Amino acid sequence: MAMIANKVVVVTGASRGIGLEFVKQCLDKNNTVIAACREPKSAAKLQSLQPNDALSITQLDVTSPSSISSWTQQVLQLTPHIDLLINNAGIYGERISFNDATQDAMLQPFVTNAIGPLLITQALYKAGLLGGPSSSKSSHSTIANITSKMGSVEDNGSGGSYGYRASKAALNIINKSMSVDLGEDNCTSVLLHPGWVRTDMVNNNGLIDTSESVCGMLAVLESGRPLNGCWYDFAGKEIPW
Repeated sequence: MAMIANKVVVVTGASRGIGLEFVKQCLDKNNTVIAACREPKSAAKLQSLQPNDALSITQLDVTSPSSISSWTQQVLQLTPHIDLLINNAGIYGERISFNDATQDAMLQPFVTNAIGPLLITQALYKAGLLGGPSSSKSSHSTIANITSKMGSVEDNGSGGSYGYRASKAALNIINKSMSVDLGEDNCTSVLLHPGWVRTDMVNNNGLIDTSESVCGMLAVLESGRPLNGCWYDFAGKEIPW
C-alpha cells in the first residue's frame, strides 16, 4: 500500500503491547485511528493518548459475535471507509504439551486468534467499510493479520505449544483464503510476524521492543512489495509456510 499517512486505521487489541504501539505510530503518521479493546475504561495507557481528535477508543471483544456486530455499527458512525485494518488482538493461552491437550484448552486461542480476525473482517466487509471499486485507489483496503512464526509448519523444530501454534496456522490459511476471496474487491490481505517482542504475553522476555517491531511492520506495508497472500516478518523477511 502507499505511505500510511492521512488514512483511517483500525487496530484491535489496542490497549497494550504491540497494539498500543501501532496506535501511537499511526497517530504519529497523521492517521485517524480507531482503537479497539475489551475494557477501554481500564486501558490507562491507551486512554493517556487522549484527548486527541484523531483517536477514537472503542469496546470490542473479539471472541463475541454480538460484540463484533455492535462494534461494527459504532465504527460505521466514525468512518465510511477503512484504509488499514490491523487484526492484532490475540492470546497465547495455556502452554499446551501433547499430553496436556484438551478440547477447551485448544479452543481458547483458536477462537481469539483465528475466528476473531475472520469474523471482524467479515463484519466490516459486509458493512461496506472495506474495499470497493478496483478503479478507485481511495477505496482500497489493506487487512494486516498479526500472526506468529510459531504457526509455520516448516519452521516448527521444537514441537509443543499446540494451541497457540494451531491457532496461528489457522489464521495463516484464513488470510490466504481472504486474499483470494477479497482480492477482486480491492482488498489486500497480508500476514505480519512481529518477531519475539518484549510484551506482557511473553513476560517481557523478547529480543526486540514494540517500537522496533511495529516500525518494521509498518515499513513492510509501505514497501511497495507484493502483499496480498504473503507473509513477512518485521524485518521484511518472507516467512516459510
